[in-house]
Amino acid sequence: MKKKVFGLCGWSGSGKTDLICRLINYFSSQNLVISTIKHTHHNFSVDRKGKDSFLHKMAGAFEVLISGEYNWAQMHYGNKNEKTSLSELINKISLKTDIILVEGFKQSRINKLEVFNSTLNKPFLYKNDKNIKEIIIDKKSSIIKEETIKTFFFEQTEEIANFILEHAKDEY
Repeated sequence: MKKKVFGLCGWSGSGKTDLICRLINYFSSQNLVISTIKHTHHNFSVDRKGKDSFLHKMAGAFEVLISGEYNWAQMHYGNKNEKTSLSELINKISLKTDIILVEGFKQSRINKLEVFNSTLNKPFLYKNDKNIKEIIIDKKSSIIKEETIKTFFFEQTEEIANFILEHAKDEY
């Protein structure tokens, strides 16, 4: 079964995470089940040294699934020659999910909004990405007057959420 997917992209520090948290809150208040996929360029670990699941990893486990009464997490330990695609990650999300919000994955071919913060002095991404449908800007931005793409302001959470619902595509 395909899942509804929509992305938010932008430079580090643009406000993507803050916006996604507001969108999750809004969608949840509408009784929608939301899942997220977050891309990072940094190495990370969700495990802690000394815990049993960490010891499993150190012993050579390829994957470790840890389960409690109500929660569970799966840790996959790939290697540097094995990148996981967005479609593989989407397929790991529960079928109970109404919409998957993807943060990052600038190069992906999913519909997305660009989160643009003029104080970062970075270029727009939409000019080189036909999958960016509109941009979200800070109200202080005057540079946007020169642009031809439609815009939202950061504070327009409900309008952005409705746009996402309308433009999220069934993927994978």
